[in-house]
Amino acid sequence: MVTRLLILWLLAEGPHHGYSLKTILTDRGFAPWFALEDASIYAMLRSLVKQGLAEVTGEERVGNRPARTRYRITRQGHRALARELPVAMAAATPRPEPVHAALAAADEFEPHGLRAGLAARREALVERRRYIRERTPAAPSQLLARRELALLDAELFWLAAEIQNHDRQGERPP
Repeated sequence: MVTRLLILWLLAEGPHHGYSLKTILTDRGFAPWFALEDASIYAMLRSLVKQGLAEVTGEERVGNRPARTRYRITRQGHRALARELPVAMAAATPRPEPVHAALAAADEFEPHGLRAGLAARREALVERRRYIRERTPAAPSQLLARRELALLDAELFWLAAEIQNHDRQGERPP
């Protein structure tokens, strides 16, 4: 859903070829916010064309480079984007993250391992927060940046409480 919405949105802004979309979504200000694979971008373009939401407008060749197919959004694509954006805004779907599996299996940690894992996660999130703050001015929208920072702050708050609770209770027996 995310890749589809991003590509429809960018095509609504103007025609693009796959490489320009890849550059925007993976190399520029979008990379900190969205984890997209190059292959998913090209696969989504093919899918959007097949569904009638985008169309090929031609090919362009620069020098000896391979020809690049140019795409634009269709009227049907504009309607789909208008329908799907509010749905995406309201969606509260689970975000599968590796940490979810680790938390579910918390009883499997070795002694001292759970606290060490929580502390390591805290350090990783502090670094992620620094990284996001540095890139906030170039974010696709400031609303997106503020949300990401709020989520990081909330998890850092939770981690601090869990680490403190863990320290008060001491390590569980092996």
